Amino acid sequence: MLDIDLSMLNKGLLAESWYVALGDYIIDLGWSPDASKLAAVTVEGSVFLIDNHGESAYFKLLGQHAGGANALSWRADGGEFATAGHDGLVKIWDGKSGVQLCELDAGDPWVAKVAYAPRRSVLATAAGRHLKLWNEQRQAFYESSDHSSTIADVGWNPDGSGLAVAAYNGITLHVPGKQSQPRKYTWKGSSLVLSWSPDAKYMATGEQDSTVHFWHVKSGEDAQMWGFPTKVLELSWDASGRWLATGGGASICLWDCSGKGPAGRKPRQCDAHTNKITQLAFQPDGNLLASADADGFLFLWDPIKHEKVIGGLSLTSNATCMRWCKGGKLAVGQRDGNVVLFELSSASKRESR
Repeated sequence: MLDIDLSMLNKGLLAESWYVALGDYIIDLGWSPDASKLAAVTVEGSVFLIDNHGESAYFKLLGQHAGGANALSWRADGGEFATAGHDGLVKIWDGKSGVQLCELDAGDPWVAKVAYAPRRSVLATAAGRHLKLWNEQRQAFYESSDHSSTIADVGWNPDGSGLAVAAYNGITLHVPGKQSQPRKYTWKGSSLVLSWSPDAKYMATGEQDSTVHFWHVKSGEDAQMWGFPTKVLELSWDASGRWLATGGGASICLWDCSGKGPAGRKPRQCDAHTNKITQLAFQPDGNLLASADADGFLFLWDPIKHEKVIGGLSLTSNATCMRWCKGGKLAVGQRDGNVVLFELSSASKRESR
């Protein structure tokens, strides 16, 4: 482990714009498409809507999932967002007023994931082994339980035509209306998180056995990367789709997926954290990468150019989720219930281009 002198880090690259105290562990965050609002759900099940006014913010409690919440997702037009709870329900909320519009039965008491399709109004819900796709009329037009275990994660491909499901024994790819059976990407392991590359060339999964798996979507060929100290829960692609950043310990590994892909290549390694990384997030419109660890430190990197940390600061508690929006704004949800908005300085914005 490296002994980093935090006093030497550039704290000015990220400036705090505002924070709100929601009082409970933030389990998920999501920006509205126009970044005017930020939705948050807590581990105890509270649903909040935060109005972002740049240098200040206002929030309101919208409602509750009995027993707790797991995830949220905004519809592409910002008109509504969905939340998933331990009560077997998916709740739909108006994106402007925050009024609850309806409840959907996801098919199992534990609703793990909700995900709206990119550029479409189709909502995917995952509960137990059950996957459901819902249309704008709140009707489930596609259902499948063809998964070998409880669904751990889901992810739409970039154009929204297909949904990948991660569980034990690999990935199942559902493309309703274009396939007679879901396509299987099979291997004997337990996938925990899933992420599509922005160019749709690869799917990557973080695994229970402390490995990362890459799948070439068209050919089905796969590659396994090992040597991580812990199970891998942190995956983030850069905007080009060439680089994947992974956690699974105190080091960030950066995998080059250009050409023939990451197989046989050693990753770039970025070291500054002295405890396990808990969050990784590439900018959607730049090259900077944010990382956070179990000691509550937040670091900023330009990892495609070099492997040294360029800035950092200390949070009030561990980061539990991080979400960039365009324009260099980073929302960080924390274990202590604080949600903080940071904004890149002018110098770091230029550097990220």
